[in-house]
Amino acid sequence: MIRITTLLWVVLLVIAGGTVMHVSYQVRHVEKHLSDLTRDTRSEQDKLRILSAEWDTLNDPQRIDTLSKRYLTLEATPIARVIALDAIPLKLSDDQIAKLAAATPAKGGKTQMAQIASKKPDVLAKAPATQTAARPAAAAVPVAARTVQPQRVDDVGLILARMEKHE
Repeated sequence: MIRITTLLWVVLLVIAGGTVMHVSYQVRHVEKHLSDLTRDTRSEQDKLRILSAEWDTLNDPQRIDTLSKRYLTLEATPIARVIALDAIPLKLSDDQIAKLAAATPAKGGKTQMAQIASKKPDVLAKAPATQTAARPAAAAVPVAARTVQPQRVDDVGLILARMEKHE
């Protein structure tokens, strides 16, 4: 009987020793993984601090102002160009279409605006009534006397603004 209990105790000690060793290796593995994560986290935090310092340097208002004055040729917007949002035409009126059609000749005899009006009548619809009433009276300069350069079709709004400026 002593041999069976001794054998049982030896088996239990071997199992307990193996379990302790297994748990010990698992703990070492988890600690190594944790130290790697901690090192990576510190590295990322250092990178973030460096990027934050660079961002603060690059976004310094004095630096941006100096660079804009050096590389950009910007000027203050004249007060005459500032208008109310309601004054911006969303659609062209019949008068505006006629003025553009007369002022911008295209190849083949037809004007660009006449070509646009014939192709896309839904784009060139009437402007709001408040738009035409708010404009000052046109100057007595005939349309033929104006020198307007032919423009691209997608610059219609710019052409209209230039024409109204000359009126």
